[in-house]
Amino acid sequence: MADQMTDAVKRKEPDVTTDAAGEASEKPKETSLENKVATDVPDPKRLKPTPPDLKMVRRQVEYYFSDENLRYDKFFSDKISGDKEGWLDINLIISCAKMKAMRASKEDVLEALKESKLEVREDSTGIRRPVNAKVPELQARPTHQKKNSLHAHDGGVVAALSGIPEEQSWVQVKAKLADKLPQRVQLWFVSEVNDKNQCIVATSPFDGDQKFFEELSLEVGGATLKSEVCQGDSLHQSLKLVPKHVRDKRERESRKRQKERNRPIILGTQRFLNVPALRGRVKEILNSRSDGEQLKPDGSDFKLIKSLLEFHPSGTEKSKGLVGIKVAKSIQGDNRCFFMIKEGGVDEDFSAKKCLDAVELNPPYVPAVPKASGKTDKVEDPQTTKESTPAVESKPAEAKEPTPAEDLKKDEESKPAEAPKEAGELKSIEELKPAGEEKAAA
Repeated sequence: MADQMTDAVKRKEPDVTTDAAGEASEKPKETSLENKVATDVPDPKRLKPTPPDLKMVRRQVEYYFSDENLRYDKFFSDKISGDKEGWLDINLIISCAKMKAMRASKEDVLEALKESKLEVREDSTGIRRPVNAKVPELQARPTHQKKNSLHAHDGGVVAALSGIPEEQSWVQVKAKLADKLPQRVQLWFVSEVNDKNQCIVATSPFDGDQKFFEELSLEVGGATLKSEVCQGDSLHQSLKLVPKHVRDKRERESRKRQKERNRPIILGTQRFLNVPALRGRVKEILNSRSDGEQLKPDGSDFKLIKSLLEFHPSGTEKSKGLVGIKVAKSIQGDNRCFFMIKEGGVDEDFSAKKCLDAVELNPPYVPAVPKASGKTDKVEDPQTTKESTPAVESKPAEAKEPTPAEDLKKDEESKPAEAPKEAGELKSIEELKPAGEEKAAA
């Protein structure tokens, strides 16, 4: 018991150290805490924010005022149109998420726009388009398919038809849709009309089927139905209404198309095993370059990316005045992307993903090499050969014909066998007998 007490006391005793004079002193426990606090204090140099890149700030502000953005940006479009002189408050611009991510202040924006065509109000409170240009007409922003949904309808489109009049049923919808579909396309399924005046349809796959349903105008009961290709959660819910045997058909057709897509493609002057191989190569080009590094104009990588740009939905328009391509950090985030260098030193980024998605939807397959025609040359139509072959070419065959004397000798020796030869294959010995011998035998 005494030993246990001694051990307990020893555990509670403070640590002691011996100083230079040999006297024992208690070890200060605050030292470790002070060190910890000291290490937790960040370096003042690290707290200083990095100043924003003025070129990136200018490019982002110019994008806000561009036709490309204002065509879909309802907020900025309404604000600019609501001002008689077309001014947009600069505070609205610096409050945008991307401007905050760059830590751009009002002073940064004003400094960045000194070399821009955008106009700045005299009191530095507003910005507007050059010469107060008219804002483009507002449109619905297009939705871009995700990579995993690019081939969601390979096995056949599943679409929703809405706006069906109350007195109409799936029977009338089926009849009208069947008349619109191309020949030999099967209408696999039409669901009942639900309480939202909508029904789900599924068809066999055909070329341009998604575009067909996106542009479909169907008149039923005096009303024009709205057609929408199901995607994401809408597709998942719609497939629950489709019978199992139809879903199985879609799976089989989807696997068939996937197999057909797994073919070599050619882009520019380079050949790839398939589209995923092209995606990998583009990623390698991005990762192998430092920020701001340009692709060599005479190099294969430059030619590949330039050819890829042609598949961009706005590739022709975007690439006007292109003199170079470089890799740099995207203004949309921390990822890296390709930038077009245009005449006058203007840089403009473009989405390689959009280009690759377009390639995947319409792959530039390597042209099939026609097979050798050796076998087909041997098998010819006698009538066609006779009509198409000149008379001069038939002379060698005439030289091989027997002489009149040989013909006479042949008639005397093998005349009974000639008739069966013309009629077809010999069947019995009786067929070789002349007609006179058969009569005598009778």
